[in-house]
Amino acid sequence: MKKTLIAAAVVALSFSSAANAALISTIDLFSTSQAKLTDTVVDGNALFSQVATGGTDIIGGYRDIGVEVLNQDPFNPGGSASIQVAGGALSFSTESLTGGRGLVRWDGSTAAMSFSDPTIFGLGASFNPFGTFIELKTIFSDGDFGFELGAFTSSTQWSKVSLIAHEVNPAVLPNGVSSLLPLLGFLDCTNTFSLPGVVVTCGAGGAVDWGNLGALQAIIDPTGSKVALDLTINQVTVVPEPASLALVGLGLLGVGALRRRRSAK
Repeated sequence: MKKTLIAAAVVALSFSSAANAALISTIDLFSTSQAKLTDTVVDGNALFSQVATGGTDIIGGYRDIGVEVLNQDPFNPGGSASIQVAGGALSFSTESLTGGRGLVRWDGSTAAMSFSDPTIFGLGASFNPFGTFIELKTIFSDGDFGFELGAFTSSTQWSKVSLIAHEVNPAVLPNGVSSLLPLLGFLDCTNTFSLPGVVVTCGAGGAVDWGNLGALQAIIDPTGSKVALDLTINQVTVVPEPASLALVGLGLLGVGALRRRRSAK
């Protein structure tokens, strides 16, 4: 039976302060649709497309998506992996006994041609990593899957955070589980503060400079190890630290470790 996973990254927390609301920064609202890509052959070739927006719903004005089948049932090949943006959400899925990976890239320019690291760094974005988070919300998951989020200043200065998204039972958590990924965690190249199962890697030139962000890239299930997967992501944003902080689900750093690092600076 086909398994289902729904993970969403929502636009905002319910802040009591209008000043805090003004600090929310859009990465992608997924309100600009992008046609479905479907890969059915394990041949090392992925499918990619790019869409531009005339509005402010996509950081840098461009979004690239990609999909690649990595493994299939050897006795019944032909299973597919697909990705699309429609109805205000990005959706990724693989069929039964099929593993694949999906890509979403924001670089402000050239369309993606591979799953390799970006070669264009046209975002020109700036974020203060202190007290700032990427918010993620998992509404449903019947299993774990790998997820990688990379932030790039240049081809040598970058950070990648690899983690496992965990199962969420809607019968127990009907509103899902919100998680906050601290931007400060991307600077932890030695993995001093990372939680078990979370790995931060950095480029030869060091960690990403959040004051000069050139590209962002998310890879869903990088190794294609999760078969029969459905994934939906809604509205990725960068938000300030809420008054009541609870890192659960996809959290990168413990609150205590984060605050100790901040105090040390």
